[in-house]
Amino acid sequence: MDLARLRPNTFASVTTALSREALWEVVSNPLLLPELSSELQSVRLISSEPLALGSRFEGDQLRGERRWTTVSTITGFEPFQFFEWTVGDLAIPVSTWSFLLDANTAGTTVTHTVTLCGGPSPLTDFIALHPLDAERLVQERLDSLRERMAATVAGLVELAGSLVEAKVVPEHHSHFGAHDSARD
Repeated sequence: MDLARLRPNTFASVTTALSREALWEVVSNPLLLPELSSELQSVRLISSEPLALGSRFEGDQLRGERRWTTVSTITGFEPFQFFEWTVGDLAIPVSTWSFLLDANTAGTTVTHTVTLCGGPSPLTDFIALHPLDAERLVQERLDSLRERMAATVAGLVELAGSLVEAKVVPEHHSHFGAHDSARD
């Protein structure tokens, strides 16, 4: 199976009443993803500059007993709309991941997508060992990713909602003393 040519993919979406601006704070911060992932254990930014197109980060992965580290590059960065990163060598990537924020009458639809690109990975190693099972292996991986991505999207929406609530400033009432015109 030629993953580089076929580029199998999957996605998970949810619509929320939150704004794209509120959601952008969480979907564009890869440091938050390990808290919501069973596979991604930690993320380290390679550069100390603010995240932008071309920024890179490392991710420590764990699946079963297998551990590995990936390097990702931000390959899509449109504030409040689209955030994408590519895992591995940009010439032969392992995968691309993205969040799309689509404003609509219900609020915002968050879509999390992954595309398998065929670069060196545990999946491509396993396919090489079991080529007759390649289609089944890829489908199982996509099913597993989709399930975990749905949980990630739900977690990010919940986190964005809690950040919005934390930023709500309570209404303040002023009292001007004995000469308050509202009381005169």
